[in-house]
Amino acid sequence: MKRISSILVLVLLSSVAFAQFGFVKKAELEKFKDTRMVVVLSSDSAYNASIKEAVERYWSFTGTVFAYDTGLKQYNKPNFSFLVFSKGKSAKIKAKLCSSEEDFNGLQVLNKFKRRAVKEEIIARAFCSNKIDTDDWQSEMIRGVQMLNNYFNYAVEAKGELTPSNYPSDKSLMSNKKLLVPEKFLEMKGKEDAATILDGEVEEMPREDIEKAIKNQDPATMYYFFSLDEKNCNKLVLTSDKSELMYFETDSPTKCNCTAKDLKAMKSAKAKANK
Repeated sequence: MKRISSILVLVLLSSVAFAQFGFVKKAELEKFKDTRMVVVLSSDSAYNASIKEAVERYWSFTGTVFAYDTGLKQYNKPNFSFLVFSKGKSAKIKAKLCSSEEDFNGLQVLNKFKRRAVKEEIIARAFCSNKIDTDDWQSEMIRGVQMLNNYFNYAVEAKGELTPSNYPSDKSLMSNKKLLVPEKFLEMKGKEDAATILDGEVEEMPREDIEKAIKNQDPATMYYFFSLDEKNCNKLVLTSDKSELMYFETDSPTKCNCTAKDLKAMKSAKAKANK
């Protein structure tokens, strides 16, 4: 079975700090919205096909143009932004893609193209799997593009910083969705029962089946996944359709399983949303 170590989480750059679900000033956000986003293609055909399809189907926040990484000089102007894939230090990905000074693996939106991005050039980003094979690119890019598009649309309406505690996606959606967890990553102790703790159906299944739910935009399910970096194991639960964020938490790099604590936190958020 393929090991799932993937996660998507958005990180925006503020004028002061770099943090998960960071803050973007309205003026900066409006400036970005007026750009055309250059979707940077590589020599990897599977990546190119998947990012093209995902952007064409799920991106609406800006205009777009597709260009190979060898022909970007004409676009390095203020009226363009760039969508790239950054490979993390521990990533097991064969495709020749970009990187970032800070250990990061996933999609990044930049205000200026560089093969090795620095904080000052990063507008937003979304974590992807630490391991991506040819067949995985489609579901990875669907999730990444949808999450970025969701975030920017929420940020336009937000009065301040979006954090995991106030992220405005509708948590009541959890009430009608089965939670899919990758095999061997559901950690229950003793007589603990996942479905009872969450007050909803929970099922462990192979990564490939979860990918099918994402590709099919299954409205009846949500899924758990995670991504490791040098400092954290980032845990998320997203809806299989539209990639709406239901849950986000960070833990130590050795603690990536979905636990009773995670399920209780999700149940609490669901109950609060349903009041």
